[in-house]
Amino acid sequence: MNQPIHLHVWGDLACFTRPEMKVERVSYQVITPSAARGLLEAILYKPQFRWRIHRVAVRRPVRFLAFRRNEVKSKAAARNPQPILAEEDRTQRNTLALRDVDYVIEASLELTSLANRPRGRPHGEGEPAGDDNIGKYYGMARRRIENGQCFSQPCFGCREFPAHFEPTDADAMQVPAGLNPDADLGLMLYDVFDLDVLYSGEKAQARPQATFFRARLENGQMKVPTWSEVKKQLGGVP
Repeated sequence: MNQPIHLHVWGDLACFTRPEMKVERVSYQVITPSAARGLLEAILYKPQFRWRIHRVAVRRPVRFLAFRRNEVKSKAAARNPQPILAEEDRTQRNTLALRDVDYVIEASLELTSLANRPRGRPHGEGEPAGDDNIGKYYGMARRRIENGQCFSQPCFGCREFPAHFEPTDADAMQVPAGLNPDADLGLMLYDVFDLDVLYSGEKAQARPQATFFRARLENGQMKVPTWSEVKKQLGGVP
């Protein structure tokens, strides 16, 4: 593992919806790897690398909060979007969310097949010129985290549940004993895409594919397996 980044994130509410729930929103007990990756991508994203989640430390007791909220049943079209009349398209749904969440995410960077390939656009603002390498993107991520910069507001599963963040170190991964008992969290969503990304020319195309792993909370931490380990569990080729 290359040099990891430790990110302290917290917020009032979170909902990492279980995909087996068709209508109502019921959250997992802990943030999922895909949600943690999306949170980091809100701070820094480049097609030349991807975030790899290693561990998540749960720094507050797992507590749920049930409430009902209004949602619209339709989805705005990407092309020729038409306004949605909320009064006519509204429905009430129950949500079982997490409250007062506090995590430390340990992650690292991995270069993708797009690294050091010709670009259709010049380097963005704040990105040093030169070859694509882990050190360059690591420095960019650290600077953005320390300055509180993000491309979009990080959130805990839903846009209305914002996530606050700050830099921290490996010592913050240590959780007081007894805060949350060790528990088998069951099958947890690993990611919603096939991470063996297919490339067509200059455009990356990831096939939608939900994958799961056996999650467990031990000593206040949830360890996240590598993608190759998950593929082995699924019977794929490592």
